Amino acid sequence: MKSAMLALAFAFAAAGCATPPMEIDFDYDTGADFAALKTFNWMPASGNAAADELLVKRLRASVDRGLLGKGRTQSGSPDFLIAMQLSGRTAYGGSVGMGVSVGIPVGRAGRVSVGGGKSKPIEKKEGTVVLDFLDAKTKSLVWRATAAGAVLPNPTPDEQQKRIDEIVAQMLERFPPKK
Repeated sequence: MKSAMLALAFAFAAAGCATPPMEIDFDYDTGADFAALKTFNWMPASGNAAADELLVKRLRASVDRGLLGKGRTQSGSPDFLIAMQLSGRTAYGGSVGMGVSVGIPVGRAGRVSVGGGKSKPIEKKEGTVVLDFLDAKTKSLVWRATAAGAVLPNPTPDEQQKRIDEIVAQMLERFPPKK
């Protein structure tokens, strides 16, 4: 019985450490000529993206590697520009409770119970990354990928980069779109 409880506790601990899934969404201009989009460059970071320089560096490096792997090259006179939007929030859902109760026997058939408890709301951080690919000449949107979901709590820089690489790879899976 003790080993079964230990195995169950280990399973819950492992599940708690699992990487939360991200929801990935895509959209694109069906009239765009994606075969002509060979070179790219980045638009300046703005909004929330400008506030987290290290995250922006990690995301840009991952996107650059992904696009280079697809035969695109970075250029000073690009065919398309990449804009990035970042947002985050703390979500609250459910709570974790802890309690203690003590029963004190009184007389033959009675007892008095004394107890108390405390609960703490469950917090999780959620984030969204949006990559917009814009035609460099017209500045019109030609492709967009959005990733949204739970963020790992207190990751190391290496864990962050690994997670970013996984998410960006999923985002770039459908670029260029197959018509």
